[in-house]
Amino acid sequence: MSRYHRPANGGAPVVVADADEVVRLRPMLTRYLRKIGVDELYIPDLIQETIATTWEALHEGRVRGAENLKPEQALRGFARETAWRHAMNLMRRASMRYEVLMSATRSPPDLVSPDPMTELEARDLLTWVMKSRPKLAYIVLLAARGIIGPEAARAMGHGLTAHYAHVQKLRAALRKLGAAPASRQPPHPGWKQRKRGR
Repeated sequence: MSRYHRPANGGAPVVVADADEVVRLRPMLTRYLRKIGVDELYIPDLIQETIATTWEALHEGRVRGAENLKPEQALRGFARETAWRHAMNLMRRASMRYEVLMSATRSPPDLVSPDPMTELEARDLLTWVMKSRPKLAYIVLLAARGIIGPEAARAMGHGLTAHYAHVQKLRAALRKLGAAPASRQPPHPGWKQRKRGR
């Protein structure tokens, strides 16, 4: 049974688990690697590397949890993220350069987080955006595909100024819902402040 251990220097609690609990992650890791598009040929090796890395991390105290998170969830989240990293490393090897190993997964998946609440809140927020503001939803869709800035403006058929105006509206709508933090940039100095600095 996994549990938390409070480190002496403070900080996030450290997960303590036995070998059986780490080995029981195998079916979950198999499903996860299939979901992100890893070829069946490489799944057993990736699972073995993931279990070994997770076990080493447990012994070194690198698997951290949180106050509102169960130790089992923290362990599963760490194992999923480790499996994803091993899969990315396998894809970058020179021997794999001409193989299509994964289904165009280039950035960490949303499920890396051990706590599903953030994904659920994001899904609800995106559902609201899709229903209430279709133009803004299209901006979100393009950004999710990695198309931002001038490329997104061309894809939408807008000029750059109109596109940035839509992006600002989207940010304002999300800020209104409390989903995006307000920008923390200091205000630009006016002419009086610049004159005083001379």
